Amino acid sequence: MGRFVLVFALTAVLVVLVGKWFPFWILMVFVALTCFLTGIGPTKGFFSTGFGFGLAWLVLSIWISIDSESELPKKVAELMGLKNDNLLWFGTGILGFLIGGFAGLTGSMFKKIFERRDTNIYKTRP
Repeated sequence: MGRFVLVFALTAVLVVLVGKWFPFWILMVFVALTCFLTGIGPTKGFFSTGFGFGLAWLVLSIWISIDSESELPKKVAELMGLKNDNLLWFGTGILGFLIGGFAGLTGSMFKKIFERRDTNIYKTRP
């Protein structure tokens, strides 16, 4: 549980602070490196980075939308056939969850490539 919270917090802070200057695919590389370096398992890596990335994007989209008071979300929601423009926030959060989750899964599975395995595969059992 400790690594889960650590990777979740690192991912959320990374997305909020570094996301202003880098595109999402660079953030995915950073998230994958975070999972690689912490050595978290695939399932925990997927969910911790997914929740961190998704929650950060959800909060950022709400904050930017409220702060700017722009008409753009309403017009985009109208183009998409949505009755409420606030549904775009949740779509952004779900997309962030998937992006972050698969980046974390990639990093944790990449770590498994370099793990030492038993080299004597033909060992006979007594």
